[in-house]
Amino acid sequence: MKSDVELLLKQLKTEKSIKGEIASKFKHTDKNTAEYPLLLTAMQDVSERINTIEAQIKAHTLISSSVPENPEFNTSPFSSIATTNNWNSAFTFKLLYENEFNRWDDFLKNHSTTYHHGAWLTIIKKSFGHESLVLAAIDGNGNILGGLPLTFFSSKVFGKFAVSIPFLNYGGVISAYFDIALALIEQSNAICADKKLSHIEIRTMQAGLAENVLDKKVSMVLELPKSDAILEKQLGTKLRAQYKKAEEYRPTYKIGKLDLLNDFYKVFSRNMRDLGTPVYGKNWFANILSSPAIKSTILIVYMDKKPVSAGFLVGNDVMLEIPWASTIQSANDKNANMWMYRHILSYAIAEGYKFFDFGRSTMGAGTYKFKKQWGALPYQHYWYYVLASGNKKPELNPDNPKFRIFIFMWKLMPVWLTKIIGPQIIKQIP
Repeated sequence: MKSDVELLLKQLKTEKSIKGEIASKFKHTDKNTAEYPLLLTAMQDVSERINTIEAQIKAHTLISSSVPENPEFNTSPFSSIATTNNWNSAFTFKLLYENEFNRWDDFLKNHSTTYHHGAWLTIIKKSFGHESLVLAAIDGNGNILGGLPLTFFSSKVFGKFAVSIPFLNYGGVISAYFDIALALIEQSNAICADKKLSHIEIRTMQAGLAENVLDKKVSMVLELPKSDAILEKQLGTKLRAQYKKAEEYRPTYKIGKLDLLNDFYKVFSRNMRDLGTPVYGKNWFANILSSPAIKSTILIVYMDKKPVSAGFLVGNDVMLEIPWASTIQSANDKNANMWMYRHILSYAIAEGYKFFDFGRSTMGAGTYKFKKQWGALPYQHYWYYVLASGNKKPELNPDNPKFRIFIFMWKLMPVWLTKIIGPQIIKQIP
């Protein structure tokens, strides 16, 4: 951890030096010259890099001290592989396709995971058309020692690549053995070359698996108390005042599944348009809700009998996650979003979960601050990249400055049009 921070500090010093050089040129450059907009773009880019590095430094500092204070809980919200636990014996690799996903699921019964199951890979294919397989490590008796699920993409715009696991926050290698995990990452180079991919993106919470890594994201997770009354007390006066403010508008809520999908999608699609982000097709959510292998539900908040806030929830053994949530802008001043989260936390406690996962955020961003106020702690993401020769790490995300004009234009579209165009675009952006 210390060496990571030291490296980031060196990078920060270099970027600040570059920024200083660019800033000095502004003093001698007329706004009407061709050089001025180039300098402006360069200044924006270096400022974004500085903000990212500063956030990463802050993340390393906070995460190193993010230890749950409640001694009653010994369970971590995320499993990790001990670097000292190794197989140290012979094994081979095997590709498991859809007709063998049941074998993969049998292996996963001894591993706590939310998204690695074959049901998710099948839903991704059904919803978006992308094929998946599992790169498995097999011992001499045919037993699975570990695996890496991979979903493959191919488009004219973004090329050919693979992700573990797309459209979701978590994925990557599952194994009890660190040397098996390293070997699976290394073997994915052969898949990258064989299928002529530009890259493979591997989303994990496991440190130390490869050199090409992106670690600017964290998951914000709250350790839940045993009762709702204890939670109400620990949230504090200021936070309670915020979500109780919504009560003057007489909100109500419903919890359900497919019966609430239309209301969920109405709020979600409108919010995605307002954010400038292409929306998933409704079938993605319908397929998740319809799967008996996935524990999912929807919570909708209503004001004046109209849906204004919506949360899509996915649970595993110990943790409930909210991978998708939206509130229409007109309800923000009424604190509908705060009121929704308070009732979702009550639901999580009532269902017996030990943790609530608020989802992924960039350190210091608005969503990070929103989640932090509930008492959530940051847990580091490590996204590794297996790259074809000469390729750089991809940036298929809204933080990429190249997408600014697209985001601006998307916000101007009518919601009905984004529902038609959006699913065709977002299915190629993992």
